[in-house]
Amino acid sequence: MFIDLHKMIEKNPKMQQGDYFHDYMRDTYVAHVLMMIRKHLKTDSNSISLKALVRDILENSNQIEGFTSPTELQARLSNFENCAKKVEAFADRVIAHRDKREPSYTPTFNDVNDAIDAMDRLCILCATIIKGENMATCKPTVQYGWLNIFRDMGIET
Repeated sequence: MFIDLHKMIEKNPKMQQGDYFHDYMRDTYVAHVLMMIRKHLKTDSNSISLKALVRDILENSNQIEGFTSPTELQARLSNFENCAKKVEAFADRVIAHRDKREPSYTPTFNDVNDAIDAMDRLCILCATIIKGENMATCKPTVQYGWLNIFRDMGIET
C-alpha cells in the first residue's frame, strides 16, 4: 500500500508536502518492513523464519523429490543475508530496542527494497521446491480497490 500511495503522491504535486502524514507513512512502512526482514534472518530455536526454512531444506534435500542442486538456493540465501544485513543493525538498534546510540549505518530506500526483493526471490524458490509451483511473487497484494476512495475524490492514482 505504501508504494501505491507513494506513486499516487508523485502524480499529484499538491500532495507532495513535507508534513507529519508523509513522515508517519514513511516511518511506519520502514519500521514494518525492517522488522519483517529482521525476523526472517533469525535461526534460533524459538524463531520461525525464511532463513531457518532454507536451512531445513538444505539439510533434508535428500528427502525432497526432484531437488537435486542446492547451489541456487544457497546463492539466493546468501544474497538475502547480504542485503538484509545492511538493514538489520538499524532495525535492532533504532526500531526494536530504541537504543540511545546512533546507528552505525542508516539504510536507504534502495537498501530496503533490495532486501525485500532478495527475500522475495528466495521465497519464490522455496515455494517452488516445496510445492512445485512457480509463483511470480511472494509479496503481499491488496485484493480490493483500496485506492477507489482517492479516485472518488478526483485524485489521480
